Formats: sequence, structure tokens, C-alpha cells
Amino acid sequence: MDITTSFRHVDTSENVRLYVEEKLSRLQKYVETPLDIHVVISLERKYRQRIDVMFTINGVVINAHEVMDDIYAAIDKILDKLERRLTKYRDKMKEYRESKSKRPVAEAEGRDSGIVVSRTVDAKPMDPEEAVMQLKASGDMFMVFRDSENDNVCIVYKRKDGKFSLIETAGKGP
Repeated sequence: MDITTSFRHVDTSENVRLYVEEKLSRLQKYVETPLDIHVVISLERKYRQRIDVMFTINGVVINAHEVMDDIYAAIDKILDKLERRLTKYRDKMKEYRESKSKRPVAEAEGRDSGIVVSRTVDAKPMDPEEAVMQLKASGDMFMVFRDSENDNVCIVYKRKDGKFSLIETAGKGP
């Protein structure tokens, strides 16, 4: 673990530097890879102490800051914040790894026919704007409907960028 401490507009204090290193070294227990932590301690408005902490884990940048009158209290408070964030990150990674390991088993079971889940959808007549409103309200990923103007079967879905796309069949549905 490498902790770099910088002081801005504040006299360099070896006691504060050692306190920061002692407290932030606790963060290593939350991750497997060694951390490279950057700490900046600065003075705001001539009396308020500010501490900024930044580090990267597997490409994910985690940063936090705290402003208080007492630098030691600010360090303790920022340590609590970072511990919560690292716990949350560790839990998300654990969940992701577990779901990733279960995924190939489910795919192997569905290989016989190629269809994993089958269901029948009633394509109700409506216009595309109404379909988008219902899709937003339902929270589903897509909606199948019958265009009320030309009776074509259509699908509206939410894209990764948050916008909606419409797929429309050329002929009449069943």
C-alpha cells in the first residue's frame, strides 16, 4: 500500500501524516490488490481543514472529501465514508462474480432448443407514444403492441443511452 500525502496552504505536519497513514492503512483489508492512495490536506477560509482522498481499484475511481474544523475528526469521518464505499464495492463485485459463475449453467440447460423462456404476449392496439408511456410506467425492457393506425405489430424498447427505439413489422400480424 502506498499513501501519498500532500499539504496545500497548510504547514506540513508529520503527526498528521502518520495519523493519515495509520487510519487509511485499514482500507487494505477490503481489497485484494494493493492500493495507491492520494491524500490532499488543505486549508479553506483560513480555519476549515479539508481532506481529499482518491484511489483507483480495477479501473474504478473512488474519491471522497471532508471539511471540518479539526483535521483529525475529518480524517476519522472520511475513513468511515471510504470503508462504506469499499464494502459496497466489494459486495457488488462478489454479487457479480456469483451471477457470472451461475450464468453458464443456465445457458447449458437452454441449449437443447435454443429458447430459454417462452411466453405469449397480447399485442394491444395503441400508438407508439402511448407504448413509450406504458413502458416507462412498467419498468420493463420492451413492449409489444399493435400500431392503431396501420395494424402492424411493433416493439418499443429502451436503449442503453436512455432513449427509446421502435421496431415495426412490414405486414400485418397474426
